[in-house]
Amino acid sequence: MLDAWLKRLETQHPKAMDLGLDRLREVWRALGAPWPGATVVTVAGTNGKGSAVATLRALALAQGLRVGDTTSPHLHRFNERIQVQGTPASDAQIVEAFERIEAARGALTLTYFETAILAALLIMADAALDLAILEVGLGGRLDAVNIIDADLALLTPVDLDHQSWLGSTREAIGLEKAGVFRAGRPVVIADPNPPASVLERVADLGSPSACWGVDFGLRYEGARREAFITGFGQGTVFPLQRPFPVAAPSFLGALQAWAALGNPLTSALIDAALAMTPPPGRQQWRALAGQALLFDVAHNPHAAAFLAERLDAPLDLAVFGSYADKDAEGMVRALAPKVRRWLFVPTPGPRGQTCEALAARLAPLCKEVGQPFNVLPSLGAEALQGALAASRSEGLKRIGFLGSFSVVSAAEAALLPPAQGAES
Repeated sequence: MLDAWLKRLETQHPKAMDLGLDRLREVWRALGAPWPGATVVTVAGTNGKGSAVATLRALALAQGLRVGDTTSPHLHRFNERIQVQGTPASDAQIVEAFERIEAARGALTLTYFETAILAALLIMADAALDLAILEVGLGGRLDAVNIIDADLALLTPVDLDHQSWLGSTREAIGLEKAGVFRAGRPVVIADPNPPASVLERVADLGSPSACWGVDFGLRYEGARREAFITGFGQGTVFPLQRPFPVAAPSFLGALQAWAALGNPLTSALIDAALAMTPPPGRQQWRALAGQALLFDVAHNPHAAAFLAERLDAPLDLAVFGSYADKDAEGMVRALAPKVRRWLFVPTPGPRGQTCEALAARLAPLCKEVGQPFNVLPSLGAEALQGALAASRSEGLKRIGFLGSFSVVSAAEAALLPPAQGAES
């Protein structure tokens, strides 16, 4: 029944973004203005939002709090977008929420994403949460989650993405994302080089803040490497004895946000966060038939560069797909030092493009860096399995499935055993 509802939303509700929050607020009020939790954190930024959400969730669970969160997009199932106590919402819960929204909206139209956020708010409100974590889908100022006045805003690194909606510079994009800040309420800035527009917005609002590199972050003293969380009265320092499960700004920004809310930051909680499972599709490695398979949804140049830095050896083959409105050239350029050859694949939907169109865009760049490429016209299971088998016959050992969520989702569904697919 949920699948039928999702198809209905995709066809009956406007898929294109209709910027503005008035319609959404009206429906939200008609639903009784559901409030997601006793304490609410909004997470904005270009990259690392899901990682920050996962870290906050791990801290809350380790503390014994009731926690829920909403993220987007999903990798395999819509249910991933709404979680309570780390468990995705059930089909029945989501369908009930959709039915309530449909009854409340009257003649007003809602986008797919707006409907998803309202469903999340309803499910979270019913769950009586101690902590609700809301991930911004796009931008911040006009994003659906911004109908909620959060107790704290966490900003992860800002970079160029969705320029047609948010602006063509980091300053413009940063200002849009800073739209989730609230006067006098704490802001944690986990961007190592925040746009001036973000800092100016904090000052204008009089919001207490903590910034990467000043109040929290990493420092090196000789051979000693340690992390520190000192903003908002904290004095936590711990040695780096193992890698963070996610990018350092997201991880430490979440720890600083946790402390800024007045929560304890004990060594046991930090250990629990260090031991957490990263969000699906983030630098996930799987072994299959003698090959090492990497699945990563690095879908903009900043994320691609971070992935390249984390790769300890080149990929023999990168299976790559990107939506037409994304900077595929920037992503390939960032990844090129860690890729030996490319296989370009299509992306579906109105924002998608064929493998041939993608290859035409990237052919000059591949020639420039001296890397061969080929195309795969389908993301179907048979095509992906055939491509992997061909790579195995050529002796290629390290294979990456990169770029769009649709590419990673299709590859995991087609190639991984069911238990591994569910785990990822």
